[in-house]
Amino acid sequence: MSAKLPVVSIVGRQNVGKSTLFNTLIKDKKSIVDSFPGLTRDVISRNLVHDGVSFILSDTPGLDLSSASELSDNILDGANKHLEKSDVILFLMEYPAPEGFDYDLADIIRKMSKPTIIAVNKMDSGDQLEVMTNFYEMGMTEVIPVSAARRFNIDLLLDNIVRLLPSQKTSVPEPDLKIAIVGRPNAGKSTLLNAFMGFERSVVSEIPGTTRDSVDDMFSYYSKNIQIIDTAGIRKKSKITENIEYYSFTRTVESIHRADVVIHLIDATMGLTDNDKKISDEILKAKKPIIIAVNKWDAVEKDHKTFDQFKDKLIFKFYKATDFPIISISAKEKQRITKVLETAILLKEKANKRIDTPTLNKVMANIKSFGKIPQLGEKIKVYYAVQIDTIPPQFKFFVNNEDFFKKDVIRYFEKELQKAFDLEGLPIIIHVEGKKKRERPGGKR
Repeated sequence: MSAKLPVVSIVGRQNVGKSTLFNTLIKDKKSIVDSFPGLTRDVISRNLVHDGVSFILSDTPGLDLSSASELSDNILDGANKHLEKSDVILFLMEYPAPEGFDYDLADIIRKMSKPTIIAVNKMDSGDQLEVMTNFYEMGMTEVIPVSAARRFNIDLLLDNIVRLLPSQKTSVPEPDLKIAIVGRPNAGKSTLLNAFMGFERSVVSEIPGTTRDSVDDMFSYYSKNIQIIDTAGIRKKSKITENIEYYSFTRTVESIHRADVVIHLIDATMGLTDNDKKISDEILKAKKPIIIAVNKWDAVEKDHKTFDQFKDKLIFKFYKATDFPIISISAKEKQRITKVLETAILLKEKANKRIDTPTLNKVMANIKSFGKIPQLGEKIKVYYAVQIDTIPPQFKFFVNNEDFFKKDVIRYFEKELQKAFDLEGLPIIIHVEGKKKRERPGGKR
């Protein structure tokens, strides 16, 4: 077994379901898989791959073993040494609340200063989710309800494990921010790119991008590595009859999906065109943070009211524009391009924000108490919420009936979460899972 792979260890009391969870995660029922050299047979391990990331998953014995057992000291010593070498600890507890030894074990884990996920096992029905507040008092920020036997939330658990694993080193500096500049032809994309390159292009230049033969650029802005994703190139095609405009647009869409933040460049002398609307729709569809940069502002005759009037017209034609920053710039004269960069950096930071589960559910309780939706808390129930991803922020609501969560209800929660966590200007995605879906026979989802 490769010693280079990060190690994730399941720990907990006896009979909380550690072996069941281990077998569920590895999708096998073997009692002993690969043992680490030097450890007793009571720590079992298996190589696991999730979302393209490899790691070693280990099942440790229940650490509340009786000291009367001859093997206990060796088993406990081996398990503790193994935990010290682990990269992530999966602390398993069970419904309905922590027990005495759970608190003792939590103290041991805290002293190790390891990234830790609390998994609350045996959550076999939607009503049981209401007891999740019992586990917040453990003082750990990652708390996820699961059912090892029914495979409930197993993918979510794996996603969070992978997120906490040590990042791998690469020979090329990782960008702190990836920006795609998109817009209709002649909106000024190349001019804005060249203006950005004027900050400091010497960090990494002309990074080979993807299999699309594109070339990206990176520059430094106050110690941040910012990568500009190529959107100008057109794929090489063997058939002359293929439509160049179509493939240019296809490349733009691909660049949007690769970016953290998208700058949609609009020509101030042209206003919002049908092509711009088409591009905006693709950015929204990709759920990316947007900055609307109104370029060539230096070429517009204006007074102190001109920009507000331009924004009003823009929003009238494209009402979603009200959700995003709108900045007037001149790429040619380098006017306010610094403001665009600082806004992009801020949006990435906000989009990357991760809200711990206890805090999120406290805010959810406040939202439900506002009473703006009369049936909220009665007919419409949210038992529990968890953040499942970032960039953009994504949340999962465990609810009584997903059919009750129409677009207006989802939009209400989106706006309230934006206000509560300073996420204005970002798309928010809310997934709902109803009780019936969770309790389908055989635990299939």
